[in-house]
Amino acid sequence: MIKAIFYKEWLKTRLLWFIAVVSHVGLVVYLLLSLRSTLLSHGTVETWATMIGRDTLMIGRLTYLPLLTGVILSLCQWLPEMVQKRIRLTLHLPIDYTRSVTAMLLFGFIGLSVLFMLDASLLAVVEQRWLPRELVWRIFLTCLPWYIAGLLGYSLAAWCILEPQWRGRCFNMLISVPLIALCFLTTQPACYIYMFPWLIALLLVATILPLYSVYRFKLGKQ
Repeated sequence: MIKAIFYKEWLKTRLLWFIAVVSHVGLVVYLLLSLRSTLLSHGTVETWATMIGRDTLMIGRLTYLPLLTGVILSLCQWLPEMVQKRIRLTLHLPIDYTRSVTAMLLFGFIGLSVLFMLDASLLAVVEQRWLPRELVWRIFLTCLPWYIAGLLGYSLAAWCILEPQWRGRCFNMLISVPLIALCFLTTQPACYIYMFPWLIALLLVATILPLYSVYRFKLGKQ
């Protein structure tokens, strides 16, 4: 049954995944080419000095793409469930609804995690040929809150969409916006190093919230 749910979600979102992969890989390749061009035109030492001294890591264009991907995936995955009343069928599957909804959420989390790791791996593998390891690690630490925001945005968007009452949806959105904003408090590179445990804890809590919305739907809170 879990495999069938995964296949159903894949059929529903396969076009989005294609667009997301092309967008992410395309932007990462563009950033790498831009970095390579800067290294060739200004010299390696000067580029390194600029990146370290001025905190310019040349990856700013990547900031909001993971969040945008997570929210759009959540809309494509969960909005049809509510608009077309498919969630009612999900609640009547021959398995507990928490397992079926968890499987649907897991599909999104796994897909986003693989996509985000593809970004990070491509950046790290190529940049380590041009930059010192410490600077590559600094870039990774700077990107990590953005990718956490992508997973957080996916979960919180699902929480808002699955909420059966409009009053509750508005409340959820008012809560979700500042929570996601925690991942974008500053543009200072590697400044979240001591906040990662709190962001991970927040993400773990956020993964439970869509299940609560489905529970309210099952109780008839409409």
